[in-house]
Amino acid sequence: MEQQLLDLFDTNPTFENYITLGNEFVYNALTEQKHQYIHIIGNTLQGKTHLLKAWTHRMLSVTDKKAIYVDAKSVCSDDELRSLSHDYQFIAIDNIDMLANNNQIAMFDLFNSIKLNNLNNMLITSSNSSLEHNTELRDDLKTRILSGLTLHLKAPNDEDLLRILQSYITLDGINIAEPELIYLINHYTRNIGILINVIRKIVNTALLENRHITIPLIKQVIINL
Repeated sequence: MEQQLLDLFDTNPTFENYITLGNEFVYNALTEQKHQYIHIIGNTLQGKTHLLKAWTHRMLSVTDKKAIYVDAKSVCSDDELRSLSHDYQFIAIDNIDMLANNNQIAMFDLFNSIKLNNLNNMLITSSNSSLEHNTELRDDLKTRILSGLTLHLKAPNDEDLLRILQSYITLDGINIAEPELIYLINHYTRNIGILINVIRKIVNTALLENRHITIPLIKQVIINL
């Protein structure tokens, strides 16, 4: 039973299972590949990681070039970061505003390696907030990041959230009625990532207790979070 539960919602991020809903411009910018540098800004769990991983997956599947996804929160060594432009054609670096200071220097060197040597690498980065007033990042690195196309992810409204959740649960064969989803949105959070995680817990509880997913069950799970 536990293994079955772990398999629920186990979906690899791709462009095919990304729901644009107001973020079509971001989606198109990544899929059309017209910009060498793209920086995506959006709140935590709003879809940045999905997009960067989907882009990396697409580049690996449609080209014979190497692509890599790197999370700045657990970044590789400085030397490995600097060498990315030589080892990979397509580079996605997530949560760039979380880079430690020494990694920031290596990241700046990576940008310079691409720019000054006129390399044709594509570099996609992301941050949780706008970088203009970020006091943690080096100014020279911010200048490099913002030299390309900067895109802001649109926060979904209630209707968008409902459609997103319905798409996710349909993909995994989960039966949760619309009134229950609306209740969850109105009484818990409007953060997509957190909503998906709490739905996992609701499904887990329903399976373990052999119950239908109802508002009382949702209340029980929310209270115990």
